[in-house]
Amino acid sequence: MRKIRRHGVMAIVRLTVVAGLASALSQAWATPPQADSRLRQAEDDYRRGLQAADGIGRPQDYVDAAKYYRKAAESGYVPAQYNLAYLYENGLGVMQDFAQAAAWYRKAADQGDAEAQNNLGTLYSTGQGVPHDDAEAVRLYSLAAAQGDPEGTTNLASMLLRGRGVARDTARAFQLFSKAARSGFAVAQNNLALMYANGEACRRDFIQAYAWLDVAADGIPNAAVVRDALSKQLTPAQVTEARRVAVQKRKELEGKDGKTR
Repeated sequence: MRKIRRHGVMAIVRLTVVAGLASALSQAWATPPQADSRLRQAEDDYRRGLQAADGIGRPQDYVDAAKYYRKAAESGYVPAQYNLAYLYENGLGVMQDFAQAAAWYRKAADQGDAEAQNNLGTLYSTGQGVPHDDAEAVRLYSLAAAQGDPEGTTNLASMLLRGRGVARDTARAFQLFSKAARSGFAVAQNNLALMYANGEACRRDFIQAYAWLDVAADGIPNAAVVRDALSKQLTPAQVTEARRVAVQKRKELEGKDGKTR
């Protein structure tokens, strides 16, 4: 699961689709003054929560962070709902309570937040705070993946690979791991490498496996151990080629702002 979120969301201005420009302009959605005031207050409370959680200009204080996140979350502010859920999940500033974590993740997930959908899916897959339900986890991971969320995409691929909550589909798992790996997500890079090494849903390719493990090692130190063990299956020339491929993958990731994380 991800750590606490440190960014906000942009307000979306919607226009009613009507015939005629004059009519469209006259019926544009307007934000009532009261709603605008509530949004500003929620954003301010959220920022205060971030400052308390990060210790910006003051000692770090998760109790205070939880207080401000709660105020913003109760106003429906999605990032605050997500962060309050995270605090409950990890017992930071509040008593650890997975049921409360799930409840607040759900509020954010129902508003379309991909990270909350992913984290709520993980609670369902582990049965923490909610009944264990792999099918519901798959549904939530699918929602996150549909928005391009790399962690949700990786978790969905893992469920497909193991046939948990969904029919086993190694080909689809391979595709999803590939997508998330190319976005820079280290877990996906590691898992994609293992599929190449095992020849699962693809032709066995130790050079691709070594290269992806080498890239994944930037974010997952244990991947280097597996990479070094795999190198024993390669000739010196193949190791040289695998390292060249790894360098190329890093360049491609940097070009897409997909640095391994």
